Amino acid sequence: LGIGLPPIIKFGSDELKQRVAPECYAGTKNICLAITEPYAGSDVANIRTEAKLTDDGEFYIVNGEKKWITNGVLADYFTTAVRAGGPGMGGISLLLIERSRPGVKTRQMQCSGVWASGTAYVTFEDVKVPKSNIVGKENANRFARVCYEEAMKYAHKRKTFNKRLVDHPVIRNKLAHMARQIEATHAWMESLLYQTRFMEGEDAMIRLGGPIALLKAQTTQTFEFCAREAAQIFGGLAY
Repeated sequence: LGIGLPPIIKFGSDELKQRVAPECYAGTKNICLAITEPYAGSDVANIRTEAKLTDDGEFYIVNGEKKWITNGVLADYFTTAVRAGGPGMGGISLLLIERSRPGVKTRQMQCSGVWASGTAYVTFEDVKVPKSNIVGKENANRFARVCYEEAMKYAHKRKTFNKRLVDHPVIRNKLAHMARQIEATHAWMESLLYQTRFMEGEDAMIRLGGPIALLKAQTTQTFEFCAREAAQIFGGLAY
């Protein structure tokens, strides 16, 4: 619920929110975030799980694997990062996939701990998903926040010198600065979106051109910073 549902609430269509959120809030259905793969974790740009549109443009056919998925064993819904476009980070989208769809398989990972987390290996084999299950816009999502969330999860699991990574001050400092950058950038973006919507057209062009250009630079720097810090937290796994 904590990380799987927020993307639906913030960026999903009204139909998707109304269909999924009430069940999750009521506790009758579980949801998880499926980002990490055997060969891509904090390096989201290298995600290999593919979502290809059918000829009629109404469905995605999803094939791929996800690994270390918290709550994956119990989840009824998977908020899944897929490659719906070309190579690199620009080709990544979020897609809601229901467990009930043919081709979705999960298995409990044999971890040394965290058994209550339901950590799973998830496989998608020719899973047919309606295009309406896309979260936000195709090939356009919040990568800096994904870096932060994956780094936070890993920092709570990984131990060095008999302490979790998150218990080391230097790691907490990195996570705090990532959160600061993300929240500040997101707040600025929402402020400009609000002004763009309610300000008169000519006035908006005069007043908002500069701030929007600055925001573009800020979002790019925020993503670069979060990707770099996440790579430092993941260590060798980032490569």
